[in-house]
Amino acid sequence: MESTDKAIETKMDFSTVLASSVHDMKNSLSVLINHLDEVVETLEDTNPSSSKLVSQLQYEAKRVNNNLIQLLSLYRLDNSLYSLNIAHTPVYDLIEEVVSQNMSLMEYKGIGIEIDCHDDLSWFFDKELVGGVLSSTLNNSFRYTKDLLRVSAYEKDSHLCICVEDNGDGYPEAMLGGGSENTRQISFTKGSTGLGLYFADMVAKFHKNKEREGYISIVNGGILGGGIFCICLP
Repeated sequence: MESTDKAIETKMDFSTVLASSVHDMKNSLSVLINHLDEVVETLEDTNPSSSKLVSQLQYEAKRVNNNLIQLLSLYRLDNSLYSLNIAHTPVYDLIEEVVSQNMSLMEYKGIGIEIDCHDDLSWFFDKELVGGVLSSTLNNSFRYTKDLLRVSAYEKDSHLCICVEDNGDGYPEAMLGGGSENTRQISFTKGSTGLGLYFADMVAKFHKNKEREGYISIVNGGILGGGIFCICLP
């Protein structure tokens, strides 16, 4: 019994150390990204070729930063260290804000974006968590789309659905349908851990309204013919 207690204590201590390390790495990376923003602005007019190289570094740094934020958020959610901040939020404003944060990378990669959301659409949800899911999804879509993304938001079956579509080759057959079973797939050859989908699934499920809870969906097709990711909140 004593050895079991020690094992549990060690596991908890390691989780705490890991979370603390992730937090420190995230802060350092945020400083690096801010400096890269300044470098890109400086080089855009004076040295375009170097500006493109730095933009690629910026893109990869933001990807890593998003992963660290997701890990830290999952730790806090799993250990009841995060309180959902459910508030009435204009959906179009959230989409516009997240798109604006990623605009420089989209322009660098030559990716266009369409937004389909009514100005007066609003919903109750945690803006920071849902915004994190949307930003992560956009950032991931940059790798797979050909040259166009579409963000849409609408009400369906008493849920708010926010979707990101691309005009790439779509999701692999094994991933279609979404849900918990498909959020933990790991592919070392493609560099995928499934963290983004797992994070999105957790965020969705933490949003509850009476007997209903949020969910995610992954399908192919739609207007652009590629992959479609949706997070739907009650």
